[in-house]
Amino acid sequence: MATPFSERSPLPAPPAAVFALLTDPAFLAERAARSGAVEHAEAVGTEDGSTVVRSSRTVSTSGLPRVAAGYLGATAVVEQVERWGPPAPDGSREGSLELTVRGAPVRMRARAHLRPAGGGCEHELTGTLEVQVPLFGGSVEQAALPGLLDLVRSEVQLARERLAG
Repeated sequence: MATPFSERSPLPAPPAAVFALLTDPAFLAERAARSGAVEHAEAVGTEDGSTVVRSSRTVSTSGLPRVAAGYLGATAVVEQVERWGPPAPDGSREGSLELTVRGAPVRMRARAHLRPAGGGCEHELTGTLEVQVPLFGGSVEQAALPGLLDLVRSEVQLARERLAG
């Protein structure tokens, strides 16, 4: 059973500026470093008319529930793929995000939206986190989701800092 989530965050710039930042390799590298990644790689390209951002981060599992950390080991490789469509006439963009943990039955899927709002825009993620582990999957999802949402919030905060500076 997948655990749903939704996170909405205002940003102080129009969607075009936020999109440019979210696809900037320097921003992606800083995002990985701030998340505590001990190793990371990022790539931005296009596929079938979409902008695709691929990132891989090796992170410590010390903050995860014991059952998850025991399954994964001392580190885990988190792979993330973001796909963004072209801008709509109002500048908004829609995309998708898929996050997996290499070698583990963990998958986060979300729809992403950048919409004009006030003098800036709103970034919204709506999706599910699924951990396919018999008996423990739901409890691992419930334990892991707050940390994943904190990660999303820290990335939004980094975007705010970069857009303001």
